[in-house]
Amino acid sequence: MICGYFSLAKALRRKEEFRAGRLLSYFFGSFLCLTSCNKESLKPDLLSLSASDCKDFMLKSADSIPKTQDCLTYVWKDNVLAISRVNAAFNCCPEKISADLKVSGDTLIIIEREKSSLCDCNCLYDLNYGIAGVGKGKWVIKVEEPYVQSPGQELIVFEVDFAKAAEGRVCVERTG
Repeated sequence: MICGYFSLAKALRRKEEFRAGRLLSYFFGSFLCLTSCNKESLKPDLLSLSASDCKDFMLKSADSIPKTQDCLTYVWKDNVLAISRVNAAFNCCPEKISADLKVSGDTLIIIEREKSSLCDCNCLYDLNYGIAGVGKGKWVIKVEEPYVQSPGQELIVFEVDFAKAAEGRVCVERTG
């Protein structure tokens, strides 16, 4: 009878060791998954876009950015990137301003569009974007604007490292 008791105790100990091993494997696997969650495992996604009405520079502007500058201000927090564009050029009658987000490696490309260009004039607008899934680290941000295609116009393209600077501003000069 004592021999049976020791065999049973030995079997239970093995079962507990097996469970402990499985539990340890589970926690180790979870730890690896959590520690490997970097910018490669996140998928940037354009959540929102809002646009102001056509700006009237005859009135005193709330922002102090002159109409000759096209500026992008960014704030990154908890894998969400908020972008505010000041003085983005579109047609005076765009019907609707929209954008697509393309991700190419470490580059976020914002492709801005207008539904139509019904009027024979351009106007400046302020835009606000919300982009989720942007991991901490180095990124290149590029904005493809519909009316910046001439060789003399500077493009909005810059590199940022959210591990070092969670917010900032980039401005380019605009003429004509």
